[in-house]
Amino acid sequence: MMIGRLLPALLLAFGLGAAAQAETAGMSPDPAALRAEMARIHAGKVDDKAMLRIDADIAALHSGMGVTLPGTGAGHADETTKPPAAAPVAEKAPATWKWLDGMAVSQERAGQAESKATAVTQVAAADPMPAAPAAASATPAADRTFVGQETCTACHQQESMNWAHTVHAKVFNLNPQNDRQAQNCEACHGPGSAHVEDPSDYTKIIAFSKKSKNPLPEQNGQCLTCHEGGQRIFWHQSIHDSNQVGCSDCHNPMTNFGSRGLTAKESINETCLQCHKAQHAEFSRRSHMPLLEGKLSCTDCHNPHGSSTAPLLKADSVNEVCYTCHAEKRGPFLFEHAPVRESCLNCHSPHGSNFEALLTAPRPVLCQQCHSQSSHPGALLTAGNMAGGAMPDPRLLATSCSTCHTNVHGSNSPSGSRFER
Repeated sequence: MMIGRLLPALLLAFGLGAAAQAETAGMSPDPAALRAEMARIHAGKVDDKAMLRIDADIAALHSGMGVTLPGTGAGHADETTKPPAAAPVAEKAPATWKWLDGMAVSQERAGQAESKATAVTQVAAADPMPAAPAAASATPAADRTFVGQETCTACHQQESMNWAHTVHAKVFNLNPQNDRQAQNCEACHGPGSAHVEDPSDYTKIIAFSKKSKNPLPEQNGQCLTCHEGGQRIFWHQSIHDSNQVGCSDCHNPMTNFGSRGLTAKESINETCLQCHKAQHAEFSRRSHMPLLEGKLSCTDCHNPHGSSTAPLLKADSVNEVCYTCHAEKRGPFLFEHAPVRESCLNCHSPHGSNFEALLTAPRPVLCQQCHSQSSHPGALLTAGNMAGGAMPDPRLLATSCSTCHTNVHGSNSPSGSRFER
């Protein structure tokens, strides 16, 4: 049904121009070009039945016959759409109709389509339109064979020497888990017979460099054949996967460049910070997590391969991540501080801050963001409240709320409703 609706629009968008050019040159429209254009519009997603209907329409167009739209039949012969600038056709006997894969066509037209389908297919494959998908390589992927590690080493000697010290080489050479791993280099790069025939064509081997012609999902798919599940269970549709981050952007499996994880940089932190510049600046603030000092790693809090949370946390919430180190703040408490129970980020900046204890604002400003209209925090302090005044107030010197309210995260004291004990 879609082909019937598509063909008239296609004739207007492409066929009319092609027909006009063909008439100028004294030729009929090229059926191979029309077929390739229709396949391109479908982005290559055309099944065999759809192709057969396309061939039927194009064969009829090429022979000067009309195109029957869905819903027409023997009683609707006058509704046939004529090709542009078609020569008059001699009157024919009433056509006999039959259904050709869900589309009503005449017996004569169906026979012409079936006889010309093979020839049209060969012409379209040999001379496709420039906008059509590129033709398949001379050696299809299914026909490529393994050539062995020795053949790869003959050209890639330096890469082989670097790779020999990695955990991949030790597993593939000493204890392969399956036939795929026993192929060594070709376990990741695929069969190399076509690459040996033409090393300059990067499409004949799966490469992981910036020069790679392989789509990113295919590159990542090679890694995920072994490294699936576990920490990578949420990789698909994660923030890194959605932003077209490849495994080779963070990992270098060809050499022990990093201390662990075959990272692209010398450490996990340097690998992450090459993209996350804003977080790098936060770690340079006055109060910060000891990440740049090497006492903490990005993966202590985040799972770069995917998580059920938006910032790729290794737990279900921010608080659960913080409690892995700050267990004394977990509770439960007899008197709980509501913003603490909600999220640690209400008061703290996790990467770094210019205020003490990673606070988002200095004290007492931080506390007065919520408590400015209750009890004494907003009271005006005058000269009479000085130490030598009539009503000395200790808050003039001890300006931090936590000077008195020491247990701001929660209190278990029966008298700790104000977090003073």
